Amino acid sequence: MKQYINRRDFLKAAGVTAAAAALAGCGVTSGSTATASSTAASSTAAAGKYDDVKADVTLTMSHQMAASHSINKTAEEFARLVAEKSEGKMKVDVYSAATLGTETENLQALTNGTLNLAVIAAEFYANYVDEAGCLCLPFVYSSYDDCAEKLAGEAGTTVAQMILDKTNVRILDYYVLAFRQIFTTDKPLNTVNDMSGLIIRIPDSSTYKETFTQLGAAPTPVAWGETYTALDTGLVSAVENIPESIMSASMQEVCKYVNVSNHIIGPTTISVSEQVFQKLTEEQQNILTEAAKEVCEFGLNATKDGSDANFDALEGAGLEVVDTDVDSLKAKINYNAYACAKTDVGKQILTSMGVAL
Repeated sequence: MKQYINRRDFLKAAGVTAAAAALAGCGVTSGSTATASSTAASSTAAAGKYDDVKADVTLTMSHQMAASHSINKTAEEFARLVAEKSEGKMKVDVYSAATLGTETENLQALTNGTLNLAVIAAEFYANYVDEAGCLCLPFVYSSYDDCAEKLAGEAGTTVAQMILDKTNVRILDYYVLAFRQIFTTDKPLNTVNDMSGLIIRIPDSSTYKETFTQLGAAPTPVAWGETYTALDTGLVSAVENIPESIMSASMQEVCKYVNVSNHIIGPTTISVSEQVFQKLTEEQQNILTEAAKEVCEFGLNATKDGSDANFDALEGAGLEVVDTDVDSLKAKINYNAYACAKTDVGKQILTSMGVAL
């Protein structure tokens, strides 16, 4: 039996019809003037019987991952649902692989109203709203269903409202991604002691910086599209993310070990610019909201279903699977040191999540 089978068992159990001029001011394309990001995105957005229907409004959606990634498949499913629910009167063009900028840039564009929709991970919101960090702290979710339940409850709804108030970006719904693991180029991580001084790529997030500082590493923010090169050249010697993202970016070519830490579930979101959202009719708003809810359930199931296959792919690519001593990692975490735990609202959120402070 493979060394990591117990960890994998854990993972498995964890298991507008609006005026054209008004819309154009928010970056929404009206009528037939929109151009698709790609043939695949276009055909997905106007799938099936809506192929020949002229959309009244076309929205642009951005994310960071490759076309083969489940995030892209989820985004395309969102586009399909919007087209279906609107009977072809609304269309979403999906741009993958950071074509429209990094995640940080996408979030700023949503705030400014120059981008319509994006898949934005919760950790990026923590740079604007401290309390958003509550949603991506280490070891706060026992399973995928536990994560989904907490995001649908007080924690997720409170954070979403704070983000809307502070950034002018509306979270339509949360999407549960896989447990994150640590990938290293030169040594295994058997215990937390092996993380001392480890130069590890992290997303540009204050929450992730605090986590890996507490673990004794040297967290280094690097844009996702630059991470392969950073690993290959030795600028960083580790990266943490979900297995599927590592494979889709070919980082298994420059990493030798997957250290099974299950340290964080970093929820992502289907987010819309509030400037754009308020230009839509109530019916169109409801369509986006309903499609997001359904597609996030689709994404949760994809996360659960892909867990074993992604680990098999990593092992098949030649990575050594290391069953890291997770308890030694947990022992280093002090939740009170996080910015999100230093406000009354943050403490209330964490209490609702069952986090002991």
